[in-house]
Amino acid sequence: MARRERADAARNRRAILLAAHRLIGEKGVEQVSMSDIAAEAGVGKGTLFRRFGDRQGLITALFEQLTEDWEPDALERLGDPGTDPAVRVVDFLAGLFDRITVPGRPLLRGMGDHATPERLERYRRWHAGLAGVIAQARPDLPREDAEFMAHALLSTLRADFVDLLTGGGLTVEAVRERILAFARTALTGRPL
Repeated sequence: MARRERADAARNRRAILLAAHRLIGEKGVEQVSMSDIAAEAGVGKGTLFRRFGDRQGLITALFEQLTEDWEPDALERLGDPGTDPAVRVVDFLAGLFDRITVPGRPLLRGMGDHATPERLERYRRWHAGLAGVIAQARPDLPREDAEFMAHALLSTLRADFVDLLTGGGLTVEAVRERILAFARTALTGRPL
């Protein structure tokens, strides 16, 4: 049975996450120290380290917070048999881009090696959901091809990939449009 979090611990957790999110958004993950976050949150560094362990633990917690409100409904819509599978895949990718990739780019950059697909349980869920729906949209594909396509589509949403494209002159909106067009092409065989 899980222990219930004390009110002061919950309050400190919220204050720390809010402070970290704000500071990282303003200054970038590389420019923010654990001391900065503790001071902004009004807690001691010991509280911060006891709660999150280290910088990576805090950044991971911020990413988890970002995804926890979006993911359940998104996976439910992805699995909705009443909607065309290709539409479900594109809608899922659009939501992931809008709600996770764009606002989470500073966090994902800060996660570094911790952001690899093998280490993110959420990635596994997203991949499994997408692969299943891709198999429905493209019954001509062997299962392993649907799984590969799910990996390929998810890889277009990586923060470092979006950074590369925006650094090359594309706007975030143009990147979004191209990613979704790529997904439609992969699912329908029609050119971009």
